[in-house]
Amino acid sequence: MHVRALGASACIGNPGYTTCLLAGQDTLVDCGTGAGTLSTEDILALRSVLLTHSHLDHTGLLPLLADVHACHDGPGLDVYGLPETLDALSRHFFNDAIWPDYARQENGKSWLRMRPIDVGDTVPLTNGLATALPAQHTQPALGWLIEGPWRALAYSGDSAPCPAFWQWVCGVPSLTDVICEVCYNDALQALAGKQGHSTPGQLASYLAKLPSQAQFWVTHIDSRCRTEVIQEMQRLCPANLRLSMLKEGTLIEL
Repeated sequence: MHVRALGASACIGNPGYTTCLLAGQDTLVDCGTGAGTLSTEDILALRSVLLTHSHLDHTGLLPLLADVHACHDGPGLDVYGLPETLDALSRHFFNDAIWPDYARQENGKSWLRMRPIDVGDTVPLTNGLATALPAQHTQPALGWLIEGPWRALAYSGDSAPCPAFWQWVCGVPSLTDVICEVCYNDALQALAGKQGHSTPGQLASYLAKLPSQAQFWVTHIDSRCRTEVIQEMQRLCPANLRLSMLKEGTLIEL
């Protein structure tokens, strides 16, 4: 199984699209504007969406994905997330004012099937397994562990430093890759704390506990401090880790 980054930015425009990962051919992890790069055929091949939280940069394309399935009589989507996340989507997106309620059954069928989950719950994937992980954000939030046939990837979602997340992922024997948000540089640590994000210095002690030769992918950098975040991560990253910036098109084999 492979995971492809469709969006890896904290904002639209330059440098790219907001957060969206494609696991295999049929599962999205978050659905920010990166999902808009998919063709109609690709969208109709989707079966599941794994959400981290309700913020627009991670959920904004879900209404349009549902619309494609409805217009083309597709199979619809199973949407997994915390109960609070799914409730926010139902109240603020799929309310027949902002967008049709595609979770409502019509003629025995709905285009969105809301599947509430909690930390530790698993979701079967084609050739793999997803597990909901702890996260710490301004809204109820999750991370995700994606396990393929041979390797595993952990994704933090949007999160301030979360000890429970790092304890969990460091105990995964097959862990080879970690995608982690590092939104701000250390000089903006107060802003990061207010918004539920991370800075390089806050993550340094956790990075030292990751398996040797793991690949650490930095994502969701605020465009205002991209250079500073990259420089600080390069300075603080342990020598035994491989450090890369996640970009649209990055392909990770599991």
